[in-house]
Amino acid sequence: MNSNIFRRSLLVWLALMVLLLLTAGSAFLKLGPWNSAINLVIAVAKALLVAIFFMHLRSASALVRIAAVTAFFMLALLFGISQTDYATRVMQRVPWQTPPHAQDAGA
Repeated sequence: MNSNIFRRSLLVWLALMVLLLLTAGSAFLKLGPWNSAINLVIAVAKALLVAIFFMHLRSASALVRIAAVTAFFMLALLFGISQTDYATRVMQRVPWQTPPHAQDAGA
């Protein structure tokens, strides 16, 4: 039984290392905004592996699972609220961000 647990833990660790290498490798690819999306998917996969296997949510009681789902929902809600705030902001240029030729043209 211990060898089975060790083997499963080793496989999960290897999967985490492969996902880590994918994350590091994606930093060298010029995919524009897709880099963030790909890295977010990889991060979710790593978080799920850690939660299911190392936090033992697979064999946990219903109350522990409900607490984990509630925490995930609250995190998603906070990200959503932050994104809503960011999406509704009006970007205004400040004088030190204005290109030099634009200052000359206005005078």
